[in-house]
Amino acid sequence: MSKTGFLLAEDEAIKNRLTGITVSDDRNATRPVKVFFRYPEAETERDYPFITIEMLDIVHAKNRQHSENQLYYYNTAGGASAPVGASFMPNALNYWPSISSDFSYFTDKNNYQTLMTNEFVPVDLLYQVSTFTRSALHDRYLSSIMLTKIFPFRRGSIHVPADNTDRRLELLDWSTADLLDPEAGYRKRIFRKVYTLQMSAELPSTDVYGSKQATEIVATIDYINS
Repeated sequence: MSKTGFLLAEDEAIKNRLTGITVSDDRNATRPVKVFFRYPEAETERDYPFITIEMLDIVHAKNRQHSENQLYYYNTAGGASAPVGASFMPNALNYWPSISSDFSYFTDKNNYQTLMTNEFVPVDLLYQVSTFTRSALHDRYLSSIMLTKIFPFRRGSIHVPADNTDRRLELLDWSTADLLDPEAGYRKRIFRKVYTLQMSAELPSTDVYGSKQATEIVATIDYINS
């Protein structure tokens, strides 16, 4: 089951993208590459090669911010994209960011004909992904895989299962940042590449609230004698 919640869903999507990578050498044709959300502290965890994921920053993506609009979900057989009298609705409320791809998430939705919320706030999530190897060959393998298959320079995207959205995932930069291994008396090199990524995301700006259809209109007229 997919993790849900802001950052939890996005972290899982990044890890899913990196899970299952293998490299090849003369001893193992499919050597697995482990993935961690931090630099592994225990020596037994550091089974080279491995990859680490770190969150760097969350930035309000003002260039993607629209004017203040309402989003609507019509609780009918047509759902969010088919309100009464329209076949297409650009401000349809058809998912909840990082949480759900439908409105089973809202347990009381059936109490209302229409659900509404304010337009989501766009943000950019900055990640740093680093690869660690003890072999120059493994380093080259990983660099090739990362730049051609995992994080290509053009048309980068990523699927987030929690809300069933496809997000922009851009490779902003990559660099070489080799280290000398202190546990080997600084005599051995750890080959490291650092990739800086930007993922698009959204945050709810208000809660969801509902409205019901009026069943009758009662008009009264008061006469005032002057």
